[in-house]
Amino acid sequence: MKLEIIEEIDGEIAHFYEPCTNTTLYSVANTFFGMVNGESFKFTLSVPLKIKVLKNIRLIRRLLRFDKSSAVFNYKKDGIIILYQGTMFFYDLQSREIKIVGQLRQCRNVLHSGIAVSENGVYFGEYGHNAERESVPVWSSLDDGRSWSVIYEFGAGTIKHVHGVYLDKFTNDLWIPTGDFEGECYLVNVPQGDFDNITFFGDGTQSWRPVSLFFDEEKICWVMDSQLEDSYLQVFDRRTKKIEKGKVFPGPVWYSKEFTDNVRILATTVEIGPGSTINDANIYGSSDFSNWQLLKSFRKDFFPKRFFKFGVVSFAEGEQDSSDFVIHGEALKMLDGKILKVRIKL
Repeated sequence: MKLEIIEEIDGEIAHFYEPCTNTTLYSVANTFFGMVNGESFKFTLSVPLKIKVLKNIRLIRRLLRFDKSSAVFNYKKDGIIILYQGTMFFYDLQSREIKIVGQLRQCRNVLHSGIAVSENGVYFGEYGHNAERESVPVWSSLDDGRSWSVIYEFGAGTIKHVHGVYLDKFTNDLWIPTGDFEGECYLVNVPQGDFDNITFFGDGTQSWRPVSLFFDEEKICWVMDSQLEDSYLQVFDRRTKKIEKGKVFPGPVWYSKEFTDNVRILATTVEIGPGSTINDANIYGSSDFSNWQLLKSFRKDFFPKRFFKFGVVSFAEGEQDSSDFVIHGEALKMLDGKILKVRIKL
């Protein structure tokens, strides 16, 4: 396997890319644009004057985090849910109106692909610094993104934050990984969205610290997101509820993607800590859950990680196959603030 770059696409973050329906969603700072079934749209969120002035330079956007946002199409694809600078927005694709629909408590936005969109509701949990370990809310919308309420809270002192909320296509359950440190790392099961009957799996250690998940009929897989120790592939057996350790990777893994042709990819990050062992963000590919091949490396740029971000490769939501997908990145040479259309040559 080898990853080949086809072309660069306008934009900074690729939130959604689905060639089979000609549907895309990209952003640069507070401006969002794309297509739904080939019909184009573009809108800009109203922001304070400070952001309007300072957001125009990429390096300043990185430093002040003005580039970061979360955006997803709702279930009916007649609207877009956006989290930007701590505010929740809804963009109506029919009326072309933008509305503020809520305020986050502890964060500006959540991690990419961490919002679960289903026929029964839309869900996400807050991903913030949370140094004081306050309670962490999980938000839900039962009207496809137009209004929001807190459906569950992780109690004060129990976790730092939520890494994402993911829909299990085999069971329609929600799965919520949490982090970050000893006693805070769990995989939480919400049976078909019933938050009155949740189950915590794990022992709070780094082995139970994923960001993204692969779902299979018999197992759930992830690679640890740990800058504190080596990050291993972990295979969670749905029947026994136990995990088995697999391949070790040279850094934490945040993002992964499964394609319609059964190829899977994931990317290591460049962070600060003994678990981040190289200065490259590596993309790996696999046609199963066991054997992973290095497809492409992107070197961390020379700007300090603590202020100008870790080196991260991200993937877009949407139905894609390995011959046509997109990646975007930050703090990496040749990929910082860029979206690349790529393919895997088998």
